[in-house]
Amino acid sequence: MFGTLFLLMFLGMPVCFSILAACLTYILPNGVAIAGIAQRLVTGMNSFVLLAIPLFTLTGYIMEQTTLSVRLVEFVESLFGGFRGSMGTVTIVTCAIFAALTGSGPATVAAIGAIMMPALERAGYPRSTSAGMIAAGGALGPIIPPSANMVVYGAAMGLSVSKMFIGGVLPGIMIAMALCAVNTVIAHKRDFAKNDRHHPTKEILRRTFRAVPTLVLPVIILGGIYGGFVTPTEAAVISSVYAMLYGFLSRELRPRALGMAFTKTVLTSSTISFIIAVANLFGWILSRTRLPAIIGGAIISVIPNKWVYLAVLMAILFVVGCLMETIPSILILAPILIPAGVELGLDELHLGVLFCITLTVGFITPPFGINLFTAVSTTGEDYISVVKGVIPFMIVMLLCVLICAFIEPIITFLPDMMLGA
Repeated sequence: MFGTLFLLMFLGMPVCFSILAACLTYILPNGVAIAGIAQRLVTGMNSFVLLAIPLFTLTGYIMEQTTLSVRLVEFVESLFGGFRGSMGTVTIVTCAIFAALTGSGPATVAAIGAIMMPALERAGYPRSTSAGMIAAGGALGPIIPPSANMVVYGAAMGLSVSKMFIGGVLPGIMIAMALCAVNTVIAHKRDFAKNDRHHPTKEILRRTFRAVPTLVLPVIILGGIYGGFVTPTEAAVISSVYAMLYGFLSRELRPRALGMAFTKTVLTSSTISFIIAVANLFGWILSRTRLPAIIGGAIISVIPNKWVYLAVLMAILFVVGCLMETIPSILILAPILIPAGVELGLDELHLGVLFCITLTVGFITPPFGINLFTAVSTTGEDYISVVKGVIPFMIVMLLCVLICAFIEPIITFLPDMMLGA
């Protein structure tokens, strides 16, 4: 079954069809009822929690069609302008805030990249560095909550999505600050980006006022979730309705633009939903074969302690993140690898958030990082240039993930404080 899966993926077949074909190699010889298979596929998608994914995706695409993202960029630029490399910092901070609105890496790259690429060029940044920075900033999308990856992981592993969201806050902030630091070092070392300027207080206040409709959105989403007023799915509904109402009232969201946002959302969400459905079937087959328990037992018998386990887990996830999409990686590998870590004494929430953010580094890791290809299409740079530009940011992201792995409170402190251990 695994041989079929990896062979088809290596040959370039889409991941969802590769998983389905791998499932058939078990189903057909063992005479499993077809009706049961159809039921498993439907069950895999029939989840209230998973509704958050298309709704947050819709929010991101609506923002892309209105001036919400432009106003956000102007606001952040007014705060950070005036020092060498500030336009790069603006790009990363804007990506971080946009991530807190949509939870989507590619949507963040597409929306912010289209605005920031010309601004970065005017500030003196080489195009390859700009494209790499935008790709790296977009990787904050699945780390800073709300995160589609965390929604999928929580649904698959029976873990509180709200706790995972809160657990992702400090790692997300730490990674964003580290990316800003890399940008500053590069700007000083290479002696570029000299065209940044200070903004007078009046201009800062004007841009802040214009950005209020955008800045209200993360307060509604994250405040509602963390305050316990709404579930992540309900927050996603509120955010998408809010974005649409803003677009209609400001007359920025024309019927054609709304149709484009819905079309992109359907295309993105249908792909994700089909992957989730077939991965659920794959997981059911694994449970029938008791493979997770067998592999978990083998891991515990070979690995002496939890620290070695963490090192091995991260190595596996980094390699997988380079080669495979994040959501199927979560649905296939988490049930196999995570139980052994829990048995070794690691915190389940710590492992869950770490699992998601480690795979997210794969968004900017060659050869198949999705943000790399999105940056290519958004910025017009060739693939090799984007890869060259992203490498310093990728290395620093990996170091941050290592720190999160071996200093557990970075992930668990806020959830324990806000929701209880």
